[in-house]
Amino acid sequence: MKVHLEMSKQSTDQRALKILSSTYWSPSGWKKSYSTPPEDFAYAKASGFMFDSTVLSHDEKIAWALRSRSRVSKTSVANGFLASLTSRRLDRRSALGSFAVSLHMPTHSWSKGSGSFCCSVCGGYDRSNAVEDLNILNFERFKWGGVRHTDPLYIAFDLEQFSTAPPDQPTEDDLAVMQSVLHGARSLSRSAKLSHLVKALADIVPSNGAERRTLIAILGFCGILQDPSKPGFLNGFPPHCIREEVPWTKNDWLYPIQWWNGSFGVTEEAVAFWFPGL
Repeated sequence: MKVHLEMSKQSTDQRALKILSSTYWSPSGWKKSYSTPPEDFAYAKASGFMFDSTVLSHDEKIAWALRSRSRVSKTSVANGFLASLTSRRLDRRSALGSFAVSLHMPTHSWSKGSGSFCCSVCGGYDRSNAVEDLNILNFERFKWGGVRHTDPLYIAFDLEQFSTAPPDQPTEDDLAVMQSVLHGARSLSRSAKLSHLVKALADIVPSNGAERRTLIAILGFCGILQDPSKPGFLNGFPPHCIREEVPWTKNDWLYPIQWWNGSFGVTEEAVAFWFPGL
């Protein structure tokens, strides 16, 4: 499946982006129901911001995700992430998370996990007859830099959209911001929590708190911020069935970043892998 997006329009068409955003979001947050006036939908679709819904099986999503991954490179997604640090192009930032999660994701068919209705390998659901809304995925890309980086459908859509655009060229300012992000993580106390890192990056990256949470989660998917005792995505693909969740109840961070604290600092091996020019 291919969903084309024209980057030249994407970068300038604020009307289409507003139509996409207003479908799901209001000044008070998420809307209770989603709808787009037909004329607005037609405009946003023609501009490459909105898409028709689709029906895909688990196996079709995996195949699409792996095709999309093959169309981008480690360097291109890393550069997209770096360039987003000053441009605040969150849709470009998202691809690094999707690529990192899918880096070692194997071809596989759906297999039911023990005591679960999701795939034991990737965690995806067998929703063969479900209608998938690609527009909400695109909204989340632009709003926060994505929130579903472990979902094969999101990976497929995100990386395909990324692959249609010209490559990003990070500036010296972008590299300096990334150095400051890493320094901020290295400088926290051993008892620091993720909330402390969110706050520490407030004066470093142009962002709000939700955007910084996604940025931190992406660094977790990359293995840059990680508890080394928990299997991550840098050197393999940990099956969903072995991704241990933290025992405390008040947690809304994804695996594996949910296990990180200041005592783990920064994994320099992962920094060198993703950002060799730093």
